[in-house]
Amino acid sequence: MVESTLVVLLKKFDKQHLKDFNNFVRSPFFNTNKAVINLYEYLRKQYPEYSPEKLQKEYVYKKIFGKTSYNDGFLRVLMSNLQSLAEEYLTYIGLSHDPLIKKKYLIDQLSFLGEQKLAAKVLNKELKLLEKFKPADPDDYLGMHYMAFYKKYFYSTQFVVSKGNKPDESLYDEQKYLIYHFLLKALSNHFYHLNQKQVINYEPQLAFLDEIIIFLNRNPEYLETPILNITYLRVLLLKDNDIKDYYKLKHTFYDIHSKIERKDCFNTISIIINYCQKNYMLTENELFLKEKLEILKFAVEHEMNSFEKGDGFDSGRFANIISTSLDLGEISWAEGFLKDYSRKLESDRKEFVTGFARAMISFNKGELDDTMKHMAHLRNPAAATDKFNMKVLQLRLFYEKGFFEQAESAADSFRHLIQNDKLLPESYKEAHKNFYSLYVKLLAARAKDVKEGISEMTETIKSVNPLIHKKWFMKKAEEQVNI
Repeated sequence: MVESTLVVLLKKFDKQHLKDFNNFVRSPFFNTNKAVINLYEYLRKQYPEYSPEKLQKEYVYKKIFGKTSYNDGFLRVLMSNLQSLAEEYLTYIGLSHDPLIKKKYLIDQLSFLGEQKLAAKVLNKELKLLEKFKPADPDDYLGMHYMAFYKKYFYSTQFVVSKGNKPDESLYDEQKYLIYHFLLKALSNHFYHLNQKQVINYEPQLAFLDEIIIFLNRNPEYLETPILNITYLRVLLLKDNDIKDYYKLKHTFYDIHSKIERKDCFNTISIIINYCQKNYMLTENELFLKEKLEILKFAVEHEMNSFEKGDGFDSGRFANIISTSLDLGEISWAEGFLKDYSRKLESDRKEFVTGFARAMISFNKGELDDTMKHMAHLRNPAAATDKFNMKVLQLRLFYEKGFFEQAESAADSFRHLIQNDKLLPESYKEAHKNFYSLYVKLLAARAKDVKEGISEMTETIKSVNPLIHKKWFMKKAEEQVNI
């Protein structure tokens, strides 16, 4: 039973959930089976340890039914029934968090019972509340659409042709809110796939996107809604990679960030970060790197570094802040950031992220022995980008230390890592392929202590794009010439 879906689910419940679910299970409306109540009562008492030895089926059965012979089939039925009740309870909780949808079903049932006047009374109360309501996501607009639908419905059932009974503009709210719902849902979906394209190698399908762009160009009043505006601008930037769209998104975000949800702030910042990083690698223009650090610091200042409130500091965002500040030479700032915010990191990746951050800071300070110590304590990461970053730092470290044999072996291993990867975008892999190609040439020159061809290599380094750590390559090439 310890690995059953039921127990796994109950482990996720906090004390309030367990208390409320207890009332739910004991309600005759939802459950009349006393054996199910007894099973839940036993499982509830195992909170929070849920000790495996106390969750063995035979043991549980004996605790509930005493000396009765163990019946596995019967216990399975009880577990299934209790799990179904838990799912119904969670459904009820979810519905309670969506009051407009909840009221929609109330009005449905009142109308079904023929209580039109009471249904209209409920509706009018909701319409009054909607005057101050600020929708934050697509489902809010769907709920508003249902309220507008019933307003039109009750108007239609009482309609009498007369001069004073002409429909007003509010009767178009039904279609307006449905359009908002569709636009937000469609653009959010396109945003997801276009964003995934930045980190994984695949081509997304973008149904209706061109039509949506045409519609919004013709009906710009829809973009006066902050959440729709920011979602639309994010999609445009991901779709076309246009710097005009970048600045429009950035300045709009600065203006309206307080009017949108935390998750939308997080997503918008992520898009800006990725845009700046990609274009920095393509153009070598340090302006993009400065823009990237600016938005990263803005996120830190306004506490926008987790998708949901209460979550730990996003590990990818944390690593990005460290690497970007170091690329711009802000070593002291990076050290202060690591000290102040490492405790807020997501727990599952905290050890790796902080360890790698220390290694990068030590490397940028020229403390190579400390870099090696930090690298030695790092476990092999699961994320593909972490593997690439570790390998690149290792290669640079071996070069600086003059460990030529280790560098050659590590470079060959890196080549295989790039060749075998099927997930990361081609632009990302191309930047690392170029790093590898130039690295082995520079390493050969350093190992043989030769200057010939370095000038040509310097020109090659300047011309190669995309390329990571271009400034490092230029510095090492100049050092080789001056030996």
